[in-house]
Amino acid sequence: MLFDPDVPLHHQIYQQMRSEILDGVWVGRDDFPGEEDLATRFDVSVITSRRALMRLADEGLVVRERGRRPRATFEPSRVGRPGKSPVVFPIGPQRPYVYRVIEIENRVASAEACAVFGLHYGDSLWHCSRLRLFEGRPHSVVLNVQRKAVGERHSNKQLETLPMNQILMSEGFKLGVIKRKVAGRLPGPLVAEQLGISMQTVILVYTFVLTDDTESPLEWVQISLHPDDEPPLEVFDLRTGSAWTTDIV
Repeated sequence: MLFDPDVPLHHQIYQQMRSEILDGVWVGRDDFPGEEDLATRFDVSVITSRRALMRLADEGLVVRERGRRPRATFEPSRVGRPGKSPVVFPIGPQRPYVYRVIEIENRVASAEACAVFGLHYGDSLWHCSRLRLFEGRPHSVVLNVQRKAVGERHSNKQLETLPMNQILMSEGFKLGVIKRKVAGRLPGPLVAEQLGISMQTVILVYTFVLTDDTESPLEWVQISLHPDDEPPLEVFDLRTGSAWTTDIV
């Protein structure tokens, strides 16, 4: 169930679109959904989608003009780039995940992903979303974002069976470091559907940047964790500044 029956539909749609706008997905684009498009996307009435758009407009995130498609006005003035972080070394056995490819496409990337690769906001990158199953149940949804020249090298067979770090190494890439952060967020429709949760369920979302051995970015990753699952165990060595995690992406 994507929608929480105890929360007004227009508020849940407003939250989803606000999140996309603040992530920079709509920067510089002229195809922001109007009332009918939004109603179709979320399978709600036009009255409901109109209320969501009105709230976005009231907050100055969207400009609405008669006879024209709405336009998202927010543009991140500065998206933080990865700074100095502990190096993360996987330890312990790799979890025997089963991967299920959800979608693969070249599309507009989030502002943060664009910044990581030194691109302009609104540029396109290769996206791959996969559901990870652990012991037969949904564990997490992984979104890997890479340059098109990198992502388009991966075969469907690789994506259906291997973690991304193994795929990259098998293709000759030398891995460097992983830098990551974690935050509590509301899931988007795709994540909520795949994990079988409501879009009003707060989940842990890990955001990674994986570099090669020269510390050039190879990929930007988001892992949305099912609320019933434990986050990976991390160990920080205060003597060396190193960090270990028991989960491998």
